[in-house]
This record gives sequence, C-alpha cells and structure tokens, in this order.
Amino acid sequence: MESVWQETKTDVDTVDWKGNSIHLKNVPALKNKETGKICIYPSEVAKAEIRTLAEQYGLEPKDVSLLLMLRAKPGPFQEGYVQYKYQINKMMFYQWKEMEKQGLEETFPHYEFEAAPRGPIPKNLDDDLKRLEEKGIISLSYKKWGKSPKEASLLTTLTPSGIEITGKLAGQVPAPLKEVTIEVKKELFPLNPETIREKVHREYPEYQRTYIELDRD
Repeated sequence: MESVWQETKTDVDTVDWKGNSIHLKNVPALKNKETGKICIYPSEVAKAEIRTLAEQYGLEPKDVSLLLMLRAKPGPFQEGYVQYKYQINKMMFYQWKEMEKQGLEETFPHYEFEAAPRGPIPKNLDDDLKRLEEKGIISLSYKKWGKSPKEASLLTTLTPSGIEITGKLAGQVPAPLKEVTIEVKKELFPLNPETIREKVHREYPEYQRTYIELDRD
C-alpha cells in the first residue's frame, strides 16, 4: 500500500535553547498527500538550528561540533587546541556516544565513524581539518617527539579568527552539546594512546576485536 506521506521541506518558526525566536529554512518534513498536513520530527528541527548557525560563519554543520571541541577548556589546561590527532579522533567519538546516552545523538550533525585498527575514526576528518585551515579558522603543525618522520603528532590550534567564531558558537549552541563537549575533552585530554584504547575496550567492547593498534597520530 502506497504511503500517504511524502518527503518535503518546510520553514519553521521556533525558539532556541535560550528562548530567542529563530526562523529555520528547509527543515526536512513529511507531508500528508491527502490532508496537506506537515509532520516534523524534533530532531530535524534541532539539526536545522545547528545548520543555520554553521551557515552564518561559512561552515559545514559538522564543523560546529569539531570547533566546539577545539575551543573547550579541558579542566586546568588551556583552551583552543588539541595536541594530538588521536585525541581528536576519540573525543569526537565520545562526544557522539555521550549525546547518544541522553537520547540526543540525532539532534546534532556529527561524524560517521569507521572501526579502524586504531579504533573508531571520524570519516573525512583529515579533509575537514585542511578545509578549516584554508579558511583561516585553525592552524595545523607537526610536533616531533622522535627522530623518524612517523614520530610526530598533529597539533591543531584555533587561530584568532577561530577563537572569535567559536566564542560566538559556544553562546549559541544548545546547552547539552556544549556541556558534553567540555566533559569529554576534560576527561580525554590528559590520556595517552594506551589508556584511551583501554577505555574504549572497557566501555565499548564491540571494538575489542577491531581496535588492535594504538592510535598515535
């Protein structure tokens, strides 16, 4: 039997988490072909809010969660950077999983993850980092800790422009995303590759068979 619902997009007038009125365009929805009524999932409205924020700063929606992670202050450490690539890999994974625990995993644009030998890795992260560097929002540099070319780690730092943009984003994104991001960074920032792998194995045993190498980037 053919469904009476067809995919469409619609504009929505709503409020953000602070109660400010916002107008969201092109929110995915379903339209009843017989009655003309529109059905909208709350998760689509939430994602449209993040997408609208991203567009204000010339960003892609998933950039918001990444830039918030870079900006977050991890306890007593300085905000605005992540010193190793492996930390970004696992911070973005835990950001998603912690939102999932609250039933909010579909309320914000996030990375897809692949179960690589080095653990859950965000797809296309390298391309996104290069794009954000070209836009002048972050700077990328390699910090050598050994003699061979492989014995170096990617240092990702917000530029002054990135600090300005992320400061504005931090005041506009829904509170749960910001709070989860801060807590995840605070917990993972001081951990080494061995400790992070043990943590993932313990908390997400489904990765034990695939996460066999240390993520040292």
